Amino acid sequence: MRRPVLMPRLAAEVDQGVVVTWFVEPGASIREGELLAELQVEKVSSELRAPFGGRVAELLVVPGGVVTQGDPIAVIEEAPAGDAPPAGGEGTPPAPPPPAAGGGGVAASPSARRLARELGVELAGVSGSGPGGRIVEADVRSAAAGPAPATPLSSMRRAIAERLQTWLGSTAQVTLTAEADVTDLAAALGRGAGDDPSRGSLLAAAVRAVALALGDHPRVGARWTEAGLEKPDRRDIGVAVALADGLVTPVVRDADRKDLATLGREIAAAAERARAGTLTPAEVEGGALSVTNLGAYRIDAFTPLLNPPQSAILGLGRARWRPAVRDGAVVPRQLMVLSLTFDHRVVDGAPAAAFLTDVVERLEAPAGLGA
Repeated sequence: MRRPVLMPRLAAEVDQGVVVTWFVEPGASIREGELLAELQVEKVSSELRAPFGGRVAELLVVPGGVVTQGDPIAVIEEAPAGDAPPAGGEGTPPAPPPPAAGGGGVAASPSARRLARELGVELAGVSGSGPGGRIVEADVRSAAAGPAPATPLSSMRRAIAERLQTWLGSTAQVTLTAEADVTDLAAALGRGAGDDPSRGSLLAAAVRAVALALGDHPRVGARWTEAGLEKPDRRDIGVAVALADGLVTPVVRDADRKDLATLGREIAAAAERARAGTLTPAEVEGGALSVTNLGAYRIDAFTPLLNPPQSAILGLGRARWRPAVRDGAVVPRQLMVLSLTFDHRVVDGAPAAAFLTDVVERLEAPAGLGA
């Protein structure tokens, strides 16, 4: 009997995903639970395993093809009941199937598989350094050992480009900047005195400040829909994480209810999962707005782009010592530029400026953040 394999619903906020690659070919036998395909939804890769066994009759979507969640992507012909197992005789355990093309039988993260295809690396010959010997991106790069030939755009790069083109053309993006004096905050967090990570970080402080400010300025976290504006009922904040070939924004839930140390640990753990390719689509959905940080680089200010369907994003520049006027005297202070990009269809300039001012004032009063 021929049965369709459906594109699973991996994300609630988007309807479509991408079939990145197949690990089987038409005519191949596959058992229930074996690796069938790599999928990508919301820039997050997921492995799809066969929901039932049989012979692969058809692959309905080409690699890189876009498909609506819930639509059929393959057809598997199930063996009639009572048929002999595919390998081995009676009482003999069936032999394991050979690895699928492209390293399908090798334990590797989805992002490592994608990078291996781009660099032309055979995963079967790569030693994994991840948990349980799982191959991660760093292992693939080490195995490449030299300049890679030009490769086609990855699915993530294409998805980012398409979303940005669509979003930039359908929103009214405006950016405001303000300077925060984070001297006291940095001191409270231990900057320059051991940098105790258990006390949090400037990024964690900014995430908490944004979450608290949303309580007084919920319009900034609203979303534009054809039926009207949807205001958030939770203060979930996305935190942008740079990857080798793009950007992903895992969401920290209820950021207003967590102390700086907890936020710091959750942000670090989410970033680690993002770089290992183990995030799930649910982990990048639902944020009221996002925070993106270039403070590790020599960047003072920049124009962040919205993370659809959110209507605002806050960019953090580096905190550095500069001359500032305090009580009529020029003194050295640690200053940091905040850049707020927002959709002018959703919120006007003055309310957005009030929100940004609120965030700045919270960063300048670290006691209110729990620092």
